[in-house]
Amino acid sequence: MLFPLILQRIYDDKSAQEEIIRASGLDWTIVRPGILTNNVPTGRYRILTDTRSWHGGFVSRADVTDFLVRQISDDRYIGKTPVLIG
Repeated sequence: MLFPLILQRIYDDKSAQEEIIRASGLDWTIVRPGILTNNVPTGRYRILTDTRSWHGGFVSRADVTDFLVRQISDDRYIGKTPVLIG
């Protein structure tokens, strides 16, 4: 019961920030990593875009970085909010 009360403001802020990004008129991708780890990069992370397939998971910071760098030249996820998990 206390958990939602503490996090509600954080989620409200996140939602407001994302709405600003969506309304900006710019190309955007909002990446939602799973629980971040300091593990080595695997290159085998999963990219979930269907909300029915979203679930918790772990992903290394290095794999998130790999995904972000690849998005510089890949427009497949523009206007989307992919979830990354290992």
